[in-house]
Amino acid sequence: MSIETHIEKVVETPGILVVYWANGEVSNYPYLYLRDNCPSLSTIHSNGQKLIETSGINPAISPENTTLTEENEVQIDWSGEEHSSLFSAQWLFDHRLSKAAIAERHAKRNAMDRKVLWDEKLNNNLPAGDYAAVSASNEALCVWLEQVRKYGFAILRNVPAEPGMVCKVVSLFGYVRETNYGKLFDVKTTVNPNNLAFTSLGLSAHTDNPYRNPTPTLQLLHCLQSSAVGGNSIVVDGFKVIADLKAHSPQMFHLLSTTPVTFRFADQYNHIKRTETIIGLDVFGEVNAIRFNNRSVQPFEVDEDHMTAFYAAYQYLAKLIDDERYFVQFKMEASDLFIVDNERVMHGRSAYDGTAGQRFLQGTYADRDGLLSKLSVLKRDLARLVKSA
Repeated sequence: MSIETHIEKVVETPGILVVYWANGEVSNYPYLYLRDNCPSLSTIHSNGQKLIETSGINPAISPENTTLTEENEVQIDWSGEEHSSLFSAQWLFDHRLSKAAIAERHAKRNAMDRKVLWDEKLNNNLPAGDYAAVSASNEALCVWLEQVRKYGFAILRNVPAEPGMVCKVVSLFGYVRETNYGKLFDVKTTVNPNNLAFTSLGLSAHTDNPYRNPTPTLQLLHCLQSSAVGGNSIVVDGFKVIADLKAHSPQMFHLLSTTPVTFRFADQYNHIKRTETIIGLDVFGEVNAIRFNNRSVQPFEVDEDHMTAFYAAYQYLAKLIDDERYFVQFKMEASDLFIVDNERVMHGRSAYDGTAGQRFLQGTYADRDGLLSKLSVLKRDLARLVKSA
């Protein structure tokens, strides 16, 4: 046991247990919090889920007796209950409730989940994997999924150019997210298309389905034919663009992260709308999404005093997204697949001439939480193998 996680003494005070650590720190734990998080099998199932209902705990609960054991654990016998709780020093240290401790844990989680922002320089070292390897090896799959987590996109080479294979790739880490386009959709020139993606026109970088709630968080595109002239794929790191926009103008960042806009998609069978901010922020005020699709955004409803400033911010963002300094570009060949985090990385393509060849992709959507869950399990299991070797 390290010196910092060694308990010197515990003191009962009204409503709060005070723990004095050997490193000089002092931590306060409300009794209600400790009873609610008792780790015994009578309150926590073997699967890790809580058995106790928080609403049923007496908010004025207190100890009958508190003991610091020889094993440096804290045992609490609860007043009015035939129940005792036993907390390890490590658990108590890991759950300190001071602002500084909470901020420290938040910073550690951020460091572990750090994302790499990128621009055109990533063209020199594209994140990529090989289908045969990732479908046969947990190590290779872990590396490829980590690239997706870190960069927001990755390429997968040598995926058999057969219909439906893009869904098989999803099954390596999660589940297909079905939309009005179906579980699987073809991306090629069609007659009377309901979406510009099904034409040979160029598409500016965008996120898909911002009109949907929830938006699919992953998109995969798999190339089956690639003989047309043009049609280069383009990806842009929205988080990098946002970071540069914020550095240029915090006011523009504020407008784009607080002003609601509406996205809409409609055809003969669907009418889908969502109102959200273009830049999404999490509960800590940190960027966690970009929603940008100039084809589906509706007329802005911004009051007349702020409309000019909002347009300035929107156009500045759009020009950054369209700046080739941020472009990663590649020509998809038959059997190539790429995946993007649809709330971070925008994708587009250059126009192509389909009169002298074919450009045929199949696409599907999936959810990021499935990918991150699979990645976490792989990391855990691979670490256990290393430890036991």
